[in-house]
Amino acid sequence: MSGSNILIVEDQSSLRDIYSQFLQQAGYTVCAAANYTQAIGLMDASIDLALLDINLVGQSGLEILSYIRKEQPSCPVIMMSGFADKENTIKALREGAVEYLEKPIHPHELVHSVRHWLMFKALQQEKQRLQDFRAMHEKLQHNENQIRMVNERLNFLLTSTAAVIYASEVSTGFNTTFISDNIERLCGYDAATFTNEPGFRMDCVHPDDIELVQNELQRGLEQGRNRFEYRFQHRDGHYFWVGDEIRVETNGKGELELLGFMSDITRNKQDEEKIRQMAYSDLLTGLPNRSLYYDRLKQAIVQSRRNQATMAVLFMDLDFFKPINDELGHEWGDKALIEVGSRLQGCIREADTVARIGGDEFSIILRDISSEEAACHVADKVIACIKKPLTLKGNPYVLGISIGIYLESEEFSDAETFMRLADDAMYHAKETGRNRYCIHRGSEHGISEELSCSLHLEKELRQAIGQNELVIHYQPKVDLKDGLIIGMHALLRWDKGEAGIVLPDQFLPLAIKTGLIVAIGEWVLSNACMQNRAWQEAGLPIVPISVNITSEQLRLSGFSMRVRQVLGDYNLDASMLQLEISECDLMQHGSAVLQSLNELNEMGIKITIDNFGAGMFSLQSLKSMPVHELKINRALVNQIGLDGDSGQITNAIISMGHILNHQVVAEGVETNYQLQFLREHESDGMLGYLSSPAVAADVIVEHLKNRKSMLLD
Repeated sequence: MSGSNILIVEDQSSLRDIYSQFLQQAGYTVCAAANYTQAIGLMDASIDLALLDINLVGQSGLEILSYIRKEQPSCPVIMMSGFADKENTIKALREGAVEYLEKPIHPHELVHSVRHWLMFKALQQEKQRLQDFRAMHEKLQHNENQIRMVNERLNFLLTSTAAVIYASEVSTGFNTTFISDNIERLCGYDAATFTNEPGFRMDCVHPDDIELVQNELQRGLEQGRNRFEYRFQHRDGHYFWVGDEIRVETNGKGELELLGFMSDITRNKQDEEKIRQMAYSDLLTGLPNRSLYYDRLKQAIVQSRRNQATMAVLFMDLDFFKPINDELGHEWGDKALIEVGSRLQGCIREADTVARIGGDEFSIILRDISSEEAACHVADKVIACIKKPLTLKGNPYVLGISIGIYLESEEFSDAETFMRLADDAMYHAKETGRNRYCIHRGSEHGISEELSCSLHLEKELRQAIGQNELVIHYQPKVDLKDGLIIGMHALLRWDKGEAGIVLPDQFLPLAIKTGLIVAIGEWVLSNACMQNRAWQEAGLPIVPISVNITSEQLRLSGFSMRVRQVLGDYNLDASMLQLEISECDLMQHGSAVLQSLNELNEMGIKITIDNFGAGMFSLQSLKSMPVHELKINRALVNQIGLDGDSGQITNAIISMGHILNHQVVAEGVETNYQLQFLREHESDGMLGYLSSPAVAADVIVEHLKNRKSMLLD
C-alpha cells in the first residue's frame, strides 16, 4: 500500500539500492540496513513489512526473522537469497516468513509481492477489527443499550474502512447476502442494489474475467481462503481493478458462507505497469531494452523451431557516432540515438523486434523470413535509411551502421550464442570497411573451432560466476629496504576443481569482450575489501590492497560512488585501497576515464599505472593524470642484467617516477641480481617470486603474523 514503510536488509549495497529505488518509485517509504545490528536498530512498530536476505555477513537473516517474529509478530517478512538453499528456505518459512524470493529478483515480482503482503496485512487487520466487534456483539447481545452501541461502532467500521466487506452464499451464483454501505463509494451503486438483486455483484464483473472469478471462488471454497484480482464495473460504465480476498466462515445459523473483502487496486495496477515499462523499455528511445530483447529472442527461437521457419538476428553498431558526442555533447548524441531508433522501427515488420542493446548498439529480430536474401534486404534497407543526413544543431551529420547477421540453424538454441555470432559478424563488417553488413559463416561442420572454444569458455565462465568458482590469491608487495610487507595485490584465479587453477590471462580477455568483466571486477573489489576488513579485525598489520580495474569499469556512470559504497560496507578507509589500471588502457581510453580517476583521487584512493614501460605513455599525459604509483613492466624487470637497454629504461622509469613524486615498484622480481639493481637505483618496492608468489588468503595470514623480512640477502 502506497506510503507504507519497508525495511530492506541486504549486505550488497548495489542490490540494496536497486530494491530501494523500485520500491520508492512504487510509492513506498524505504529504510535499508546492511546487517543484523542496523536492522534491529530500525525495526519498530512503524515498519509495515521487512525484506530480509538469508545470507548476511555476520548474523544471518534468519536471526533477524526470529527477532521480528518475537517483537513485531504482525509484520510480514519476505526472505531473499541468491543461493538455492532449500534447508534455510524451509526453516525461514517454518519460522514465520510469508514468502521466499530467489535472486535475481525481477522488479515487477518484488513490487507485486510487497504489495500483496501489505494488502494481506491490512485486510487481516480489518478482519481482526471486524471479529473483535462481532465478539463484542455476541458478548453483549442481552443488553439492548450495549447492543445498540456495538452496532453503531460496527456500522462505523464498515462505512469508514477502504475495503468493502460482503458475505455471499456458498452456491453456484455466489449470491450476495450482505455488503457494507461503502460499496456506493467504490462503484456508485448502493448496498440495497446488491442485496435486493443477489446476482448483481457477479453481473458487475468484466465479461473477460467472469471465468477467472468463478474459478478463484471455487478454489477459495476448497482451500478455505483465496485472494485474486479482476475488473469491476462502475455505475458510470467504466471498469476498475479490485483485489478480492475471501474466506469460508460459519454464520449465526451454522451455515457456511463466503466472507469477502474487496478494495480498489487500480492505482496499484497502474504503478505495476509503469514499473514493467521501466524494467523492459529503453528510457531514451522507448524501444525494448536488452532484458526484453532477450526474452523475445528466446521466444522467437522456440517458435522458429516449432514452426520449422527461418529467423535471423541483426546486430548493429553505429559508425561515426563518437564525433557527434565529442563535438556537440551527449544531449545531441541522445537526440541522434532517438532518431536512429525511429528510423530502425520504420525498416521492420510488425512481427519483428528492434531493440537498443546499449550505447549506440541496436539489434533486430526477424521472424519467419523466407531466405538469407530477405535478411540481407532488410540490412540494405537499414544502411540506406541510417545514412540519410541528420540535422543536429542546425547542421547535417551523416552516420553509418555496421551490421552482423546470423541466421538460425539447428546447431545452436540459446539466445546468448545467437548474439555472439551476430556480434562477431558485425565486428568483421567494421574491420572490412564499416557501413556494410556481414553474414556469419561457420566452417563446413558449423562454426570454427576457435569460435567454438570461445563460446564454450564463455558458457563456463558465466557458470563460474554463479557457482562461486572464482577465488582471489594475494601477492605481497614488500619494501626493498627491510623486506617487510607494505601492501597486497589481489589477483583473480578460476578454480575449476579437478581441472585445476586457471590464470586470468586465459579468461579475462574473453570477459572484457563479452562485458562479464564488469560483474567480475565488482566481485573482486568487494571480496578484496571484505578480506582486508577481516585481517584488520584479526589484529594483523594493516596494509592496503591493490585491485586491478579496467577502462570498461571506469567508464561506467557512478563507478566512483560504487567504490565508496564498498568501502562503507566494510568500514574501510580509502587509504586501504589502491586501484591499478594498465598503461595500455590509459593510452587508449585516457580521456574517457579521466573523470572517474579524478573522483577516486578526491576520495583519497591511490591510483597505480600497471605494466608501465610496455607502451609509449607520454610524460605530459602522466603529469595530467591523478597517479600515485608506477608499476614497472615485468618484461623489463626480467631482462635486467641480460639486456643493457632494459636496465637503462628501468632506471629511467624510477627516476622519472620520483621526479613526479610517484612511488615506483617492480613486478616479477625473481633473482637477487634484479633485487640488487632495484635497490641500487632506489625503487620503492617489489612483487615477485623472490619474495612470494600469489597465494591463498590463509597463507598470507601467516606472512603477516611473522612480521619478518621476506627478502633473503
